[in-house]
Amino acid sequence: MSTTAIQDEVLRLPAPQRAQLIDRLWASLSSAEVKAREAAWAQESERRIDALEAGQLQARDAQSVFSGLRRDVRG
Repeated sequence: MSTTAIQDEVLRLPAPQRAQLIDRLWASLSSAEVKAREAAWAQESERRIDALEAGQLQARDAQSVFSGLRRDVRG
C-alpha cells in the first residue's frame, strides 16, 4: 500500500482514532528524535512569547485564524 493510500485511509477515520494514531506514531519515534523535536518546539514557543511581549508579534484570535484558513482553502 502506498503512503498516499495510507494517508487517504487515515483521513477517513474519526477524529478520536486519528488522534490515537498520532500518539502511536509519535511514540514510535526514537527517544532522541522526540527530545530534539520537543526542545525545538519549546525554543520556538519561547521565541514567540518573547516577541509577543516585546510588541514584535501581533496575536490573532483563533476564530479569525480559522476563518482565514477556510477562506484560503476554498480559494
